Amino acid sequence: MLPRHPAAERPAASLTAKLRAAFALSLLLGLLAGCGRDASDPVGLPDDDDDEPQPVLAFPGAEGFGAQATGGRGGRVIKVTTLAASGAGSLQEALDQDEPRIVVFAVSGVIEADPIRIRHGNLTIAGQTAPGAGITIKGRLYGDDAANNLIIRHLRIRPAFAGEGGGSYDGVQLVETGLVIFDHCCVAFGVDEVMGIFTVWDATVQWSTLCMSAIEGHPEGQHNYALLSNRPRVSIHHNLFAHNGNRNPACARGPVDVRNNVVYNFNRGFIHHNPPSGQFSIVGNYYKQGPDGSARPFVFDDEAGEGLAYYLADNYIDDPGDYLGIVGNPWTDAVYLDVYGGLGKGEEYRSANEFLFVDSYPDYIPITTQTPQDAYAAVLAQAGAWPRDIVTLAAVEETEQRSGEWGARIPADLMAGLTPGTPPPDGDEDGMADAWEQAHGLSPADGTDHATLMPSGYTAIEEYINALADQLLP
Repeated sequence: MLPRHPAAERPAASLTAKLRAAFALSLLLGLLAGCGRDASDPVGLPDDDDDEPQPVLAFPGAEGFGAQATGGRGGRVIKVTTLAASGAGSLQEALDQDEPRIVVFAVSGVIEADPIRIRHGNLTIAGQTAPGAGITIKGRLYGDDAANNLIIRHLRIRPAFAGEGGGSYDGVQLVETGLVIFDHCCVAFGVDEVMGIFTVWDATVQWSTLCMSAIEGHPEGQHNYALLSNRPRVSIHHNLFAHNGNRNPACARGPVDVRNNVVYNFNRGFIHHNPPSGQFSIVGNYYKQGPDGSARPFVFDDEAGEGLAYYLADNYIDDPGDYLGIVGNPWTDAVYLDVYGGLGKGEEYRSANEFLFVDSYPDYIPITTQTPQDAYAAVLAQAGAWPRDIVTLAAVEETEQRSGEWGARIPADLMAGLTPGTPPPDGDEDGMADAWEQAHGLSPADGTDHATLMPSGYTAIEEYINALADQLLP
């Protein structure tokens, strides 16, 4: 377990403000420099009739506490040209640069490196740009202290534990970091956790899959856990948690928003595993019993800290023979209590009203909330990195069919069913296809116009990679 660092809890508000100020200055300078351009040039701020300026999110569809990360916005575009673990053109070389950067891919396939390490923040990793087969890291993805302001999309993380260090062996592990969003990522096979964001604040994990945690290798014995968080302002929504015994997820420092997730084949769903404080919204999740575990959805363990309160609503339990349907108030639901036992905290900690995080935290972007049945269908249809690999396909199919088992079932061929493609022509090497640039009033011969501010409010390279992400989804 990582130590606490109370002084590191609150810097995210000032961090966000500094990032916004820096980006605004860079945009202003760009606009002043572009005053002599032709009027048809797509440079300028978007028109908005509202008095209140609308935030430019990490990308369209970003929600929750991490939605206003800027990543590498306004910085350098770095193209990954090799699947090698390190060296010229590698992903690791791009991550080693200490400057704002957007990482795109001219290759697709498996990068064998353990771990890949994020050494500096102000980073966007656009896995959706990899042609054909997407990007799989056969290893862990770790971040150094204070690698703040991250946007990570469409990556598959598939480590293979070699027998050492199982007590802290996570598929993804970030420490002392703020302002982070994971979107459409697939993480599996962790030994301690699949995803460890223990000391990460202002974070969102959305539309991702966290599956098949290992049952061997941890010094405490079987430890197939999914996600651990112990910092405030965390949103976890529209994810598939499959074949993880515990921590689906584990969060201890509110405010925390856990919505519209699908949790399958588990022993414990939401839990703390550290002393809890603050507000917890657990809304619209779908809990499905599988072949393993007792499928206990809510465990509010450990002592109560300052301001502890829970809002639970519209959670669905699919546990044939024991419980099938919406559980409204589990503190007073006799059937729920008979099957799963008490929650660990009395009803005096229950809030009858939903927490309005947006009122207290202006950087919070409310999560589009569905019924749990609609969320179940949407998550199974769209969650994870695209194209889906054999691991994600298996997790989704087994969730649908109520099959599968616990354990890190690592396939011999991580490329099975995937076909690498050829990147589109990009004459100026700015990360944008020539045809797209021409269609959007940019020049395929100008390697600097990736920073052009588009009417959407995003830079040109962001608008391009956002469109590619949208095109991947079914």
